[in-house]
Amino acid sequence: MMWFFFFFGFLIACTGNPASASCPLQMSPSRVVVRFGGSFSANCTSLSDQTDGMGWESPYGGVDLTQGVTSLLFTIDSVPEWELGPMCYVNSRDGDQCTEILPVTVYKMPDSVSLRQNSTTVKEGEQFAIQCDIVNVAPARNLSVLWHKGNKILNSETFDDSRPSPVSKSSVLTLTAHGGDDGAEIWCEAKLNLWPGEQGPTMMRSKSHSVTVLRARTTFGVMLAVGVAVGVLLLIAVAFFVTPNGTFSFNKSRYQPGTPSG
Repeated sequence: MMWFFFFFGFLIACTGNPASASCPLQMSPSRVVVRFGGSFSANCTSLSDQTDGMGWESPYGGVDLTQGVTSLLFTIDSVPEWELGPMCYVNSRDGDQCTEILPVTVYKMPDSVSLRQNSTTVKEGEQFAIQCDIVNVAPARNLSVLWHKGNKILNSETFDDSRPSPVSKSSVLTLTAHGGDDGAEIWCEAKLNLWPGEQGPTMMRSKSHSVTVLRARTTFGVMLAVGVAVGVLLLIAVAFFVTPNGTFSFNKSRYQPGTPSG
């Protein structure tokens, strides 16, 4: 037990004040998601009855130390930066200071979402790739791209990019052409995963892409087609060149059956 009192006394000697066990602050809202250029407000409330004064430290919208309050509002009319970390601080009557940073995520929806493919016509059994381009979106770490074929989701992709400012991203989907894909509509969708459920702005999607699959003929199919063609030619030959008594003649139209000699 003696080690605890020794450690506690060491803290007091070094800092002049006992170490604070917790920071009695409450943010409302607890986190902010805001469009670049948009506005937001947040309230900081002290849960301590020993509050001497409060303030907000921020390059934009900072609030000077205000005495005799237990709640203080922070407001920005137009977000000018991609990274913000406003900090609420509370000074207590015994000289301690408690601080907490408000998490702020600044976003921007893409300028455009579009598809690219070298050729819209592919052969059955061949692989082909489609590229989805997302232009000027932020933050990329919260971006996901969903690939659709009709009403079915084929694939999804996220990006490991910590840059807060807008960037352009591309996602490539590789498929193998099947006969059933002929005429199928393929499209991509850009989504910023910043809000719970379906809250927030509408997701952006590309235009659908009219895949045309050239069906490959199998060896059996080719042989069958050749056999049918030969059979048709033989029927034509029988009709035009075989005489009624079963002989073959190139002058069937002039053929007259012979008469027995008397």
